[in-house]
Amino acid sequence: MKKTGISTAVFGTVFNFALFLVKLYIGISSNSLTVYCDAVNNLGDTFACLVALMGFIIASRLDERRSGRAQSLCTFVISTVIAVTGCYFVYNGLERIMYPLPVSYSVQYALAIGITVGAKVLMGAVYIIINKKQPSPVLKALILDSFLDCAITVCSLISLFLITKINFAADGVFAVITGFAVTVSAVKSIVRESKYLING
Repeated sequence: MKKTGISTAVFGTVFNFALFLVKLYIGISSNSLTVYCDAVNNLGDTFACLVALMGFIIASRLDERRSGRAQSLCTFVISTVIAVTGCYFVYNGLERIMYPLPVSYSVQYALAIGITVGAKVLMGAVYIIINKKQPSPVLKALILDSFLDCAITVCSLISLFLITKINFAADGVFAVITGFAVTVSAVKSIVRESKYLING
Protein backbone atom coordinates (compact mmCIF):
# COMPACT_ATOMS: atom_id res chain seq x y z
CA MET A 1 0.00 0.00 0.00
CA LYS A 2 2.81 2.34 0.92
CA LYS A 3 4.35 2.59 -2.58
CA THR A 4 0.91 2.74 -4.18
CA GLY A 5 -0.16 5.43 -1.69
CA ILE A 6 2.93 7.51 -2.38
CA SER A 7 2.38 7.29 -6.16
CA THR A 8 -1.31 8.19 -5.74
CA ALA A 9 -0.47 11.20 -3.56
CA VAL A 10 2.10 12.46 -6.10
CA PHE A 11 -0.48 12.04 -8.89
CA GLY A 12 -3.07 13.98 -6.86
CA THR A 13 -0.62 16.78 -6.06
CA VAL A 14 0.36 17.38 -9.70
CA PHE A 15 -3.23 17.00 -10.99
CA ASN A 16 -4.75 19.38 -8.43
CA PHE A 17 -2.07 22.01 -8.92
CA ALA A 18 -2.70 21.97 -12.68
CA LEU A 19 -6.45 22.42 -12.05
CA PHE A 20 -5.66 25.26 -9.65
CA LEU A 21 -3.71 27.15 -12.33
CA VAL A 22 -6.47 26.71 -14.95
CA LYS A 23 -9.26 27.82 -12.59
CA LEU A 24 -7.22 30.68 -11.15
CA TYR A 25 -6.71 32.10 -14.64
CA ILE A 26 -10.42 31.78 -15.48
CA GLY A 27 -11.52 33.13 -12.08
CA ILE A 28 -9.33 36.23 -12.38
CA SER A 29 -10.15 36.79 -16.07
CA SER A 30 -13.92 36.46 -15.61
CA ASN A 31 -14.04 38.03 -12.13
CA SER A 32 -16.16 35.06 -11.01
CA LEU A 33 -15.98 34.50 -7.26
CA THR A 34 -17.12 30.87 -7.39
CA VAL A 35 -14.51 29.97 -10.00
CA TYR A 36 -11.84 31.80 -7.98
CA CYS A 37 -12.92 29.99 -4.79
CA ASP A 38 -12.90 26.72 -6.73
CA ALA A 39 -9.30 27.47 -7.70
CA VAL A 40 -8.40 28.08 -4.06
CA ASN A 41 -10.11 24.80 -3.22
CA ASN A 42 -7.83 23.00 -5.69
CA LEU A 43 -4.83 24.69 -4.08
CA GLY A 44 -6.08 23.31 -0.75
CA ASP A 45 -6.40 19.89 -2.39
CA THR A 46 -2.80 20.18 -3.57
CA PHE A 47 -1.74 20.81 0.02
CA ALA A 48 -3.94 17.91 1.20
CA CYS A 49 -2.23 15.55 -1.25
CA LEU A 50 1.17 16.73 0.00
CA VAL A 51 0.02 15.91 3.55
CA ALA A 52 -1.15 12.50 2.31
CA LEU A 53 2.24 11.99 0.64
CA MET A 54 4.08 12.74 3.89
CA GLY A 55 1.65 10.45 5.73
CA PHE A 56 2.30 7.51 3.41
CA ILE A 57 6.07 8.06 3.62
CA ILE A 58 5.94 8.13 7.44
CA ALA A 59 3.54 5.14 7.54
CA SER A 60 5.97 3.10 5.42
CA ARG A 61 8.43 3.22 8.33
CA LEU A 62 6.00 2.25 11.08
CA ASP A 63 4.28 -0.95 12.19
CA GLU A 64 0.64 -1.57 11.18
CA ARG A 65 -0.97 -0.01 14.28
CA ARG A 66 1.12 3.16 14.23
CA SER A 67 0.76 3.32 10.45
CA GLY A 68 -3.03 3.40 10.87
CA ARG A 69 -2.78 6.23 13.38
CA ALA A 70 -0.41 8.18 11.11
CA GLN A 71 -2.87 7.88 8.23
CA SER A 72 -5.74 8.89 10.51
CA LEU A 73 -3.79 11.97 11.58
CA CYS A 74 -3.23 12.88 7.92
CA THR A 75 -6.96 12.45 7.26
CA PHE A 76 -7.64 14.80 10.19
CA VAL A 77 -5.27 17.43 8.73
CA ILE A 78 -6.76 17.05 5.23
CA SER A 79 -10.29 17.47 6.63
CA THR A 80 -9.18 20.56 8.54
CA VAL A 81 -7.80 22.10 5.32
CA ILE A 82 -11.11 21.35 3.58
CA ALA A 83 -13.11 22.89 6.46
CA VAL A 84 -11.02 26.09 6.37
CA THR A 85 -11.53 26.26 2.59
CA GLY A 86 -15.30 25.90 3.08
CA CYS A 87 -15.35 28.75 5.60
CA TYR A 88 -13.34 30.85 3.12
CA PHE A 89 -16.05 30.22 0.51
CA VAL A 90 -18.80 31.32 2.88
CA TYR A 91 -16.99 34.51 3.87
CA ASN A 92 -16.22 35.52 0.29
CA GLY A 93 -19.73 34.59 -0.86
CA LEU A 94 -21.33 36.84 1.74
CA GLU A 95 -18.96 39.63 0.79
CA ARG A 96 -19.86 39.27 -2.90
CA ILE A 97 -23.61 39.31 -2.10
CA MET A 98 -23.17 42.57 -0.18
CA TYR A 99 -20.81 44.12 -2.73
CA PRO A 100 -21.59 42.60 -6.17
CA LEU A 101 -19.10 42.98 -9.01
CA PRO A 102 -19.55 42.48 -12.78
CA VAL A 103 -18.68 39.00 -14.06
CA SER A 104 -17.59 38.18 -17.62
CA TYR A 105 -18.95 35.03 -19.28
CA SER A 106 -17.51 33.25 -22.29
CA VAL A 107 -18.14 29.87 -23.89
CA GLN A 108 -14.41 29.13 -23.74
CA TYR A 109 -14.35 29.67 -19.97
CA ALA A 110 -17.45 27.52 -19.49
CA LEU A 111 -15.97 24.74 -21.63
CA ALA A 112 -12.68 24.80 -19.71
CA ILE A 113 -14.52 24.60 -16.38
CA GLY A 114 -16.64 21.71 -17.73
CA ILE A 115 -13.47 19.82 -18.66
CA THR A 116 -12.13 20.23 -15.12
CA VAL A 117 -15.31 18.56 -13.79
CA GLY A 118 -14.54 15.51 -15.92
CA ALA A 119 -10.94 15.60 -14.72
CA LYS A 120 -12.04 15.51 -11.07
CA VAL A 121 -14.44 12.61 -11.76
CA LEU A 122 -11.53 10.74 -13.32
CA MET A 123 -9.35 11.48 -10.31
CA GLY A 124 -12.06 10.27 -7.91
CA ALA A 125 -12.47 7.08 -9.95
CA VAL A 126 -8.71 6.41 -9.76
CA TYR A 127 -8.80 6.85 -5.97
CA ILE A 128 -11.78 4.48 -5.68
CA ILE A 129 -10.06 1.75 -7.72
CA ILE A 130 -6.88 2.00 -5.64
CA ASN A 131 -8.83 2.14 -2.36
CA LYS A 132 -10.78 -1.04 -3.26
CA LYS A 133 -7.54 -2.92 -3.73
CA GLN A 134 -5.80 -1.46 -0.68
CA PRO A 135 -8.17 0.48 1.65
CA SER A 136 -6.84 3.57 3.42
CA PRO A 137 -8.59 6.33 5.44
CA VAL A 138 -6.45 8.89 3.60
CA LEU A 139 -7.71 7.67 0.22
CA LYS A 140 -11.29 7.72 1.51
CA ALA A 141 -10.83 11.39 2.45
CA LEU A 142 -9.39 12.14 -1.00
CA ILE A 143 -12.30 10.33 -2.68
CA LEU A 144 -14.84 12.39 -0.75
CA ASP A 145 -12.92 15.56 -1.53
CA SER A 146 -12.78 14.75 -5.25
CA PHE A 147 -16.53 14.36 -5.58
CA LEU A 148 -17.21 17.40 -3.40
CA ASP A 149 -14.95 19.28 -5.81
CA CYS A 150 -17.07 18.07 -8.72
CA ALA A 151 -20.17 19.52 -7.04
CA ILE A 152 -18.35 22.78 -6.32
CA THR A 153 -17.15 23.09 -9.91
CA VAL A 154 -20.63 22.33 -11.29
CA CYS A 155 -21.94 25.13 -9.05
CA SER A 156 -19.22 27.41 -10.42
CA LEU A 157 -20.33 26.57 -13.94
CA ILE A 158 -24.00 27.19 -13.15
CA SER A 159 -23.29 30.50 -11.44
CA LEU A 160 -21.07 31.60 -14.33
CA PHE A 161 -24.01 30.94 -16.68
CA LEU A 162 -26.68 32.46 -14.41
CA ILE A 163 -24.77 35.70 -14.05
CA THR A 164 -25.59 36.39 -17.72
CA LYS A 165 -29.31 35.81 -17.15
CA ILE A 166 -30.09 37.55 -13.86
CA ASN A 167 -28.96 40.82 -12.35
CA PHE A 168 -27.91 39.35 -9.02
CA ALA A 169 -24.73 38.10 -7.35
CA ALA A 170 -25.47 34.45 -8.17
CA ASP A 171 -21.83 33.47 -7.72
CA GLY A 172 -21.92 34.82 -4.15
CA VAL A 173 -24.98 32.70 -3.31
CA PHE A 174 -23.39 29.58 -4.79
CA ALA A 175 -20.15 30.26 -2.91
CA VAL A 176 -22.07 30.40 0.38
CA ILE A 177 -24.05 27.22 -0.35
CA THR A 178 -21.08 25.15 -1.48
CA GLY A 179 -18.89 26.54 1.29
CA PHE A 180 -21.43 25.52 3.92
CA ALA A 181 -21.79 22.02 2.44
CA VAL A 182 -18.02 21.51 2.26
CA THR A 183 -17.51 22.76 5.84
CA VAL A 184 -20.19 20.48 7.30
CA SER A 185 -18.78 17.42 5.51
CA ALA A 186 -15.22 18.23 6.60
CA VAL A 187 -16.24 18.83 10.24
CA LYS A 188 -17.90 15.39 10.33
CA SER A 189 -14.64 13.84 9.16
CA ILE A 190 -12.65 15.85 11.73
CA VAL A 191 -14.91 14.59 14.55
CA ARG A 192 -14.64 10.99 13.32
CA GLU A 193 -10.85 11.04 13.11
CA SER A 194 -10.55 12.86 16.43
CA LYS A 195 -12.46 10.05 18.15
CA TYR A 196 -10.17 7.47 16.54
CA LEU A 197 -7.01 9.34 17.53
CA ILE A 198 -8.20 9.85 21.11
CA ASN A 199 -9.57 6.35 21.67
CA GLY A 200 -7.19 4.43 19.41
